[in-house]
Amino acid sequence: MTTTYDTAPRPAPKTEGAIPTTVRFDPGESREIDHWILELREQTGIRWDKAEVVRELLRMARTPDSILCDALAARAKRTCA
Repeated sequence: MTTTYDTAPRPAPKTEGAIPTTVRFDPGESREIDHWILELREQTGIRWDKAEVVRELLRMARTPDSILCDALAARAKRTCA
């Protein structure tokens, strides 16, 4: 089965009515994520910010044929075993 993510990214919601979500990282992980996002910007030519990346990854994980969701579930099962 091939997974495709061919939907266009959705714009961020307007501030009014949007529900904020906080994700906390330790300093080292935060630097790694910043570096990865910079690489993503260079690779795509798109100026992603952390919130956009998190939103898009969560949308991709919710697609019916999501490899991301399967990988997360497998990791959770290994952690809880």
